[in-house]
Amino acid sequence: MKNIISIIVTIVSIAVFVLVVQPQYTEIKAMQAKGTELEDVLDNARTLQSVRDSLLEKRNAITNSDVRRLEKLIPESADNVKLILEFEQIADRYDLSIQAATTTKEEEGDSQQVQSFDIETKDYGIITLDFSINGGYSEFISFLKDIEKNLRITDIRSFSITPPSGFDTNYSYNISVDTYWLKDNI
Repeated sequence: MKNIISIIVTIVSIAVFVLVVQPQYTEIKAMQAKGTELEDVLDNARTLQSVRDSLLEKRNAITNSDVRRLEKLIPESADNVKLILEFEQIADRYDLSIQAATTTKEEEGDSQQVQSFDIETKDYGIITLDFSINGGYSEFISFLKDIEKNLRITDIRSFSITPPSGFDTNYSYNISVDTYWLKDNI
């Protein structure tokens, strides 16, 4: 009888362990692992918050005039009219006249120019501006220097010069330039 009671107690103990204790133990271990994971997420959130605060602090330290200059350097939109007016303004300083202007905006997937670097996604777009301008040679050189000093990033793709004919003293210049704008990646 003593042996039977001890066997029954042992069987009940094993059954309680298997049916009650072990599932709860497994559940506690899972909760501890999830708690550790949540602590890591909370640490990452705190790190991101401090980075955000640091970036906001740096952003607030930038003056409005510097922000405007950055927006002119690489604008957030492909504003063709504004681009043409900007070049026309520079040309007017030297009594040069822009005769014709056309713009081409590079669309996603276009490969208008060969890249010497490899990037998976371009966060910028390219606008090609082709225009003809008439005027004197020294004025044209001054015009090019102003484009070079201009805040907006501009690459001269090509240009050609046609000498004056007859009594005309003005040269004709055909210019193709690339300028850039930031794409909205949201």
